Amino acid sequence: MSNLKQRLLSWMHGHVFAGDLIITLVIGVLLFGVTGGITYNPGLLFDLKPSTQMAWEAAMLIPLLIRRWRPQTGALLCVALTLAHLIFGPCLLGADILALFMLYSVIVYGNPKNTKAFIILALSIGLLASALAAWTMSNGPLLTGGKVHTWSSWNGSNPNGVMATEDTLGSIYTGTSMSEVADMMAQSMLVLTPIFEVCIISTVIVAFWQRARLATVRMMRERNEAIAARDQDERDIAALAERARIARDMHDVVAHTLSIIIVQSDGGRYAGTHDPAVARNTMETIRHESERALHDMQRLLGVFGGSPHADYNDIGNLVEQAQNVSPDIRIRRNITGTASPEQLSEQASIASYHVVQEALTNIRKYAGPHVDAHIKESWNNGLLTLTITDNGRGAAANIDGHAPGYGLLGMKERIESAGGSLQAGPQLGGGFEVMATLPYGGKEQVTDETGEQYASEQSESCNTTAISSKARLSDEAIASHTAVNISARIPDQPSERTQETNQPTGRDHRSNALQHLRITAPNLHDLLASLKLKSIQPADTSNSRRLNWVERVSAWTQHHYVLMDSVGAVVLFTLLNGMSTSLFDGSSLTQLSHAIATCCILALALRRRFPETCALIVFVLSVVQLVFLGSIEVGHIVTSLCALYSAVLYGRERAWRWTGPAAVACSVLMGLKAAADQHGYITLFGAITASVGVTKPVSATSSSSAAFFTSVMYTVAVLILCAGIMAWARWARSSDSNTLVLQAREEALVAEQEKQRILAANMERDRISASIQAEVTATLNSVISQAVGGIRMLDAAEAQGKEPTADEISAAFKAIGEQGRAALKRMRKLLGVLRETGFSDDAHAGSASELQLRPAAPLEEQLQRASR
Repeated sequence: MSNLKQRLLSWMHGHVFAGDLIITLVIGVLLFGVTGGITYNPGLLFDLKPSTQMAWEAAMLIPLLIRRWRPQTGALLCVALTLAHLIFGPCLLGADILALFMLYSVIVYGNPKNTKAFIILALSIGLLASALAAWTMSNGPLLTGGKVHTWSSWNGSNPNGVMATEDTLGSIYTGTSMSEVADMMAQSMLVLTPIFEVCIISTVIVAFWQRARLATVRMMRERNEAIAARDQDERDIAALAERARIARDMHDVVAHTLSIIIVQSDGGRYAGTHDPAVARNTMETIRHESERALHDMQRLLGVFGGSPHADYNDIGNLVEQAQNVSPDIRIRRNITGTASPEQLSEQASIASYHVVQEALTNIRKYAGPHVDAHIKESWNNGLLTLTITDNGRGAAANIDGHAPGYGLLGMKERIESAGGSLQAGPQLGGGFEVMATLPYGGKEQVTDETGEQYASEQSESCNTTAISSKARLSDEAIASHTAVNISARIPDQPSERTQETNQPTGRDHRSNALQHLRITAPNLHDLLASLKLKSIQPADTSNSRRLNWVERVSAWTQHHYVLMDSVGAVVLFTLLNGMSTSLFDGSSLTQLSHAIATCCILALALRRRFPETCALIVFVLSVVQLVFLGSIEVGHIVTSLCALYSAVLYGRERAWRWTGPAAVACSVLMGLKAAADQHGYITLFGAITASVGVTKPVSATSSSSAAFFTSVMYTVAVLILCAGIMAWARWARSSDSNTLVLQAREEALVAEQEKQRILAANMERDRISASIQAEVTATLNSVISQAVGGIRMLDAAEAQGKEPTADEISAAFKAIGEQGRAALKRMRKLLGVLRETGFSDDAHAGSASELQLRPAAPLEEQLQRASR
């Protein structure tokens, strides 16, 4: 059924001519039925028979056939036919009303550049028509000497063409003075011209309003189609991003540990040669670090998608560890400004840690011995600037054949994913410098000494919902890389206090967990923002055409739909309250009945914001009205139908499953109330209590058969009306012509796409882990085995009561170092495989992906490139 409906909608969208043909035939039948009885309609030149008038009516239907297929051609044809019948045919036709439809169509569906010309043309023809009609009605046809006839009806009992009466208008043909003729024409034009021009202007306003609405609908359709079209690209990017995350974390976890092991083994080879205790401690450290890296790597590739990350608060421990591992490296850490780690987003905090980690690792590996390292932090104007410099070999590090690896690439990706920027390279005077700039990522605004405010907004990470316990993705795998444009002014001479520490102690980031909580009461701005249509923006137009005031107002009303519904509810209440028409006469609790009707009407203010809640309120009040009260106001009936329509159109996809039975229940209650009224009961509740013997029955005012017939008639009528309303709402929901429905569909597409991205990333991680985890485990286990072998050698020597020789200790450390270097080399190769290859699934086998991970780019940038 759904597929049939979609095919029908697609056919109608693609065959507008066929739809307009059906509409034209229906209008033609109605038009001939209404105007077929006209017996008096003279023209400017001739006095025409009704059959000739019907021919002109049929001719005026022709432009209606192509009003959407060829709107400008149809409008010009309508102009030509209108001018022709004004001169050669009847002065006024019933089909002239169709000219307003053609004006509407050419504005809505035609080229906007020609809109002004068609409006001027329509106003001119309206003025001309009023003048010609005034002349004809005052003087009669020119070629008959003012004689006019009343003919037999075209669809009457007499044959067409039989003249009933003949008359000569009192005009210039009968000696009337020109001044009197002019007065008669002026009086006619004063009546006809405002009517014609007001109809034209009203049509123009409605057309502009609809054109703005359709432009928004088209924009949202295209956006939905674009989201659906890039679904595969999204999954591909999520898979590639997961590969990048795994490569980045493997580098930070495993490669960092291996570099420490190599440094430890080289240092232990000399420091522990003559000191077995130092040798043992060093080997125990190597084994401990290897086992920790193995554990972290298993969690990295495990079902939960990543291990817990260290963050900014662990930088102190990181500096202390680096100082202990490499005592010949002197590390200073300076903090400028007031450190506010609680304002950093989680992503920015993690990125800051890994920047320092990678920089210290590179210093330890490539800067050379006896190096001074300086870590400078600047907290200023919503930005954290981290600068890590050293006075080591710098550019000379490449002389030994060292090629840059993936550490800086992963560092750059982490910083950019948090909305920051990274610069790294050798310094002119020697040494190396890494400078990373990160926005705080919080919602607070920071004010400098001049009073200027700078705000940084956290990149929105994807709002993932757990599909299963295995379908959880790490915080960086498919995070939304929203570019954050920071334009904060940084003073040339900062006046903030400077803190200098040699070995700052780390703080447990969990101790600051409460500082991350921001409990704020909802303000008026947030409340009003929740009542707006978030996805609605004015449709893009070319630079050559600006939106007129009608289109701007139309776009504004679409955006503030709750406000417009509130205004509509007040207007409807005013109109219906003035009518105060009721069904079923009853004096019982009239004021309460009026109050319930008022509540139902005012509930329509939320008919689009909370459609099902509004419908439920109206349903409950309707049941109370039908059962316990007497009369039913017309406003209550109109409100109920409107609430039913809104619930089916704007509510959940399956809202009709409860609104349908609710409509059936109200229909049955309406029928029973009608039957009770036939029997003389004011309320249905009174009839029920009388039927069970609680109260005294009243004397019947009609027969049971008449009451039964009335009950069935009311029930069927209300059921048909409700069914028609629901069918209309379902059709509108499926026709892609409602902005709220399109917004809901867009949100559903985005949510489904998010799930698909998570699944794609999880599948990619599963495929990678199956092939890489065993190899990485074997690599780390080999280092652990070498360390354990060295410890056993020391234990064996101690058990024998002798001290191991320097050569034995040196050989043990040499084996560990060689194994560590071999493992690091292998690790770099594995990282290269992850970085430089495409997908791991069979669907992409043998094809080069356009979404390569090198050079790295944020996901949004990759998406933009992919959609071109």
